[in-house]
Amino acid sequence: MATPATPPTLREIARRAGVSHTTVSLSLRNDPTIPERTRTRMHRLADAMGYRSNVLVSALMTQVRLRHRRSTPEVVGFLTGGPTVDDWKNHSSSVGFHDGARRRAAELGMRLENFWLGLDGARTAETCRMLRARAIRGNLVAPFPRPVYAKELDWSHLVCVALGYAFKSHSLHRATHHHFRGSFVAVENLTRLGYRRIGLLLDREENSRVDYSWLGGYLAARAECEGDALRPFFTDERDDPAGLRGWLRRERPEAVIGFGPKQLLALETAGCVVPRDLAFAALDVQQANLNAVNHVAGIDQNLPMSGATAIDILAGQLYHNEHGLPQRPVLSMIEGFWVDGKTAPGRTTGARPSRRARTLKN
Repeated sequence: MATPATPPTLREIARRAGVSHTTVSLSLRNDPTIPERTRTRMHRLADAMGYRSNVLVSALMTQVRLRHRRSTPEVVGFLTGGPTVDDWKNHSSSVGFHDGARRRAAELGMRLENFWLGLDGARTAETCRMLRARAIRGNLVAPFPRPVYAKELDWSHLVCVALGYAFKSHSLHRATHHHFRGSFVAVENLTRLGYRRIGLLLDREENSRVDYSWLGGYLAARAECEGDALRPFFTDERDDPAGLRGWLRRERPEAVIGFGPKQLLALETAGCVVPRDLAFAALDVQQANLNAVNHVAGIDQNLPMSGATAIDILAGQLYHNEHGLPQRPVLSMIEGFWVDGKTAPGRTTGARPSRRARTLKN
């Protein structure tokens, strides 16, 4: 059917369908009080008649309805895990996500509240019952350094957006840092500062958790930027300073890119003094700040913007009553930016490496 010049109103759709205009309105907002069969029929009829929702008017009417329905802001859950209820505060990603989400939620008339799923997800079922009892529909799922959820969330009754790469095996909408771009920008800026031999030092699990985006960005930048291509070095749970020292001797990096304090400590354990022997750039300078390592050069992941973006995605889902796992998940990537620091000073052209650096190279 051709789309009419003047789109139909809800009442015109209701007359054609033989139902009330309230039924049509609730159906088009996927309200669970309307049977799924009726909702599907109303959606198809509205599409056939050329109906188009006015987003601004709909948003305004939603606010009016909410004011009549509740006197307090709608609560959005911030779901965390880990060994303790406050463990998320030790991870820069969760802290940044929480800060941006909290501020954006307040701007939209909502309130962020923390819920702990327990060690290895032991409190998941209990938390889901609490969320349902309090009619908390929307939730953000925070990331963690290792998988901690042995039990499943009740996806069918929740509206969830993942932060970072939490629940990678589930088709969730998610907002995260653009890790590929962050690694690329780190190489670009170290090159700008005069470093030609730039190495990559990462934990294997950290690299795989972000779908190898850090490695991909590094390799792409090495192909585009001036300088020598070095073989990346990956660590695992086994502390291997001898292996790292061997890599330093073979590759002779002038600067090293790593996630944060863990890699900086590994370099120091291997006998390097930063920045005397080589420069260092962190892929997450905020994690370095949490670990009281000051003035580190590298990438600010702009984590609060990812948290705010997640709230925006969640608000859209709440408006449309999109419970459960989405059929076509959206991945929103937020770019970070370079921060100058003392660990990567500008290199003087023709400067010779320090005595310690020459020892490692021999």
